[in-house]
Amino acid sequence: MAQRKGAVYVEREEGDDENMTIVDIPVEAVGFVTGKMGNFLRTIELEWKVLMLFGEVSGHKKKDKHETLVIFGEERARRGACLKIMS
Repeated sequence: MAQRKGAVYVEREEGDDENMTIVDIPVEAVGFVTGKMGNFLRTIELEWKVLMLFGEVSGHKKKDKHETLVIFGEERARRGACLKIMS
């Protein structure tokens, strides 16, 4: 819900790397990855049973001209979702 009001900030805690994957998406591809009204992201979330959002993560150095996509869920599901997005 915070996403609808502005930027989302994720506070990274010890052990979070087991449940979270961070993917840097080039700014030119953000619209494609999001899809119309977030449809593409929601489709991948349903297919892989993950939660994905764009935001800032504490301790993650953001690359120039990239947005940070955070994927939450089981490791296999996160990897599948990540591969689908990268394809």
